[in-house]
Amino acid sequence: MSIALKELSTEQVEQLIERTIDRRLQVWLEQVLDALTVADDEEKANLHPEFAESLRRSLAQARAGEGAELKSFREQIAR
Repeated sequence: MSIALKELSTEQVEQLIERTIDRRLQVWLEQVLDALTVADDEEKANLHPEFAESLRRSLAQARAGEGAELKSFREQIAR
């Protein structure tokens, strides 16, 4: 079922954008973690434990749906 963008409410559009961003960030984080794991396996790079833990936390938060609302995100980047 396709719905035209103009038929959606502002809240529905924001939710759609949030879900899209969350999915893209989750894919990006997984790719980063995969790349870093390969680099570690090949002993080409050293990853700081704090950075690795931060990435793991971010990925877990994205999977749990713990993200910023679009309105909050806009307010933060407007500062």
